[in-house]
This record gives sequence, C-alpha cells and structure tokens, in this order.
Amino acid sequence: MISLIDPDLVMTSNSNAGILARLFARREKAAWEQQQLTYYSAFISTASGASLDYIGGNLGLKRKVDEPSFAQIKITTQGEYLIQAGEQYETEDGYLFTLLKDVLTKKQEDGSWSGTGWVQCEETGQETNVPANSITVEANPDDAIISVTNPEEAGGGQDLETDDVYRERLRMENAARPGSTAAGIRSALMNLPGVREVNIVQNPFAEADKYGNPPYSVHIYCLGGNKQDIADCLADYIAAGITMVGRQELMVKDATGNPLKINFDFATEKSIYAKVVINTTDAWNIDQGADDIKYSVADYINDLQMGDPLYITRLYGPVYAIEGVDDASITIGTAPDKLTNADVKQKDFEVAICDPENVEVVVNGL
Repeated sequence: MISLIDPDLVMTSNSNAGILARLFARREKAAWEQQQLTYYSAFISTASGASLDYIGGNLGLKRKVDEPSFAQIKITTQGEYLIQAGEQYETEDGYLFTLLKDVLTKKQEDGSWSGTGWVQCEETGQETNVPANSITVEANPDDAIISVTNPEEAGGGQDLETDDVYRERLRMENAARPGSTAAGIRSALMNLPGVREVNIVQNPFAEADKYGNPPYSVHIYCLGGNKQDIADCLADYIAAGITMVGRQELMVKDATGNPLKINFDFATEKSIYAKVVINTTDAWNIDQGADDIKYSVADYINDLQMGDPLYITRLYGPVYAIEGVDDASITIGTAPDKLTNADVKQKDFEVAICDPENVEVVVNGL
C-alpha cells in the first residue's frame, strides 16, 4: 500500500491527504482493538464484564449478585403472643429487617415468654451482615413485646462479585470441581452466597493437633455465609465416616433422607490497624494522596487468604505504588495503640481485615 502513494504527496497534519490518512488509521486502530477484545473475551484470564459471565455460564457457575443478609431473632413478650410476618426490626445503624414468618411466643423453663424467627434485611451487601445482639429496635413499637435481639450475627449478605474475584473462583472451579476432596469441598462452599473464604484443617494423626482437634477429624472454617446453607452443602459433599468438629452444630438430611450431624466454625476476623509515615516529592497529590494510600494498604490486607501471615515488608509495595511517595515507614498491629514493625501472624482459622479508616497516614512537613 505504501508503494502506491506518491512520495511527493504532502502528508502533513494540516493537509487533505494527511487528515484523511489519520482518519483511516484511527478507524483501523479501533477495528483492531475491537477484534483484540473479542479474542481475549474467550479466555478466563482475560475476559471481563459480560464476556466473563458468558464463560461462567458455560461452566455452570454464575457470578454472585448482591444479596441481603438473614438473621434469627429472639422475641420476648409479656405472655403468649403472635407476631405476624412482615413486622420490622432494625439496628441502631438503621439496617431494617423484616420478619419472614409468624412467630408465636411460648413459655420457657425460666418462666419467660419468647419465640424465634427469621428476618431478612431490606438492603443488600456485605455490610448487612450485622453483628450479634444488634437487631434490637422495633420499627413499630408494641407494648406486648419486652425485647428483641439476634443471638448470632446475620449472614448471607454479599456484594456484587467483582471480575477479579469471579475470575479466581472460575479458575478454582476448573482446578477442583465440587466433591469430597478438601479442594472440592472448598470449591462447593465458595459458591454459596456470602461465603468469601474457606479453610479446611485436617488432622490425619492418632492424637489431637495443636488446635485441640480430635484424631482423624476435619475442621472447616467459613468466612461469611448462612450457617444452614453451609450445613446443607457439607451434607452433600462431605465423605462418609468423616469426623467433623466445630461449635456450629446443625442436623440436616443427607441425600437418602437420613439425619446427619454437621459441625463447622465461622472464621475469626482479625482487625488490622496501620500507620504510614511518608516523605513526598513534588508529584504528591495533597488532596487525594493520603486516601489513595489508605485504600491501597487496606486492599492488600483484605486480599490475604485465611491463615496467611501479614508480612509488613509487603505493605511497602502498595504504598510506593502511590505517585509522589519518596520514603515511607510502616507500623502495623491488631490495636491502634499497639503498632510495631513486626509481622502479624495468623492461625489457620483467622483472616485479616482492614478498613481504610484503620490506616493512619502522616505526611512529613504537612
């Protein structure tokens, strides 16, 4: 094509031929970029958005959508009393929960009158997994009701799954299909709504392990999720004859309809605090730089898997990735007044979490 162009033709940016050449080149570039996106959309590692959803659909594994949380509440009344479905209760923070089925309070051994029922949050997202004893406010006060509370934290609430998280789950699904192996059980549990991480501690020896798990036992830890969903899933995939341990104990039915006792535990969340002291260059963004560091450090910590230690040296990468950081000093810890430059170790059932507000940024000279 180039050989067909007259070498004396003027191709400057303000000439007619130059302008036309640039228009053709721009359209050619856009066409090639679109073809490249189409090509990459066929692979898990490079697909994004709807293309990644299509791949997941082919594998029978859909993206997790945002879901509300569920909680079991205990209602104490003056005497026998019927609370109808649709009544609403809320937390001090304003999360509203709706009663799903009628609750009839009955007399207990201590002489009080109480009943339990399930409530669903009116909002969606991970933040709706409110802690225990936080659903205590009656949206419509009733003189017959003495108190309302949720003995255990709410579960099942989740955010819309991001491309990165969904992509990793698809990779794991290919590597270990749901089944009775440890990897298969983890894969099956990770597909449940609200479950963000799973760790399985196996004790194959004839004596108790360092955590006190009995011989030849399996101890499963889940971060997030609804305990009934988890128990039902384990009943489908746990191998016969396995001794399961954990404080969460539920009776479910196996595939044959026989009762099966399921034990597991929820993971322990360990809050991490950090202080970052920096010197800056002229490229430092005074308005946004400190917040960028907070989110960069928090994102790294929140991406750690259950049981992974937090190495302080690895936090310098996310900090230096922020433009304008010339020098940095970092201290971390599990309390804001106990920060050191030492690593934070974690047990197999612990997971590090960090809110950006837990990261203090000090800019020298400001």
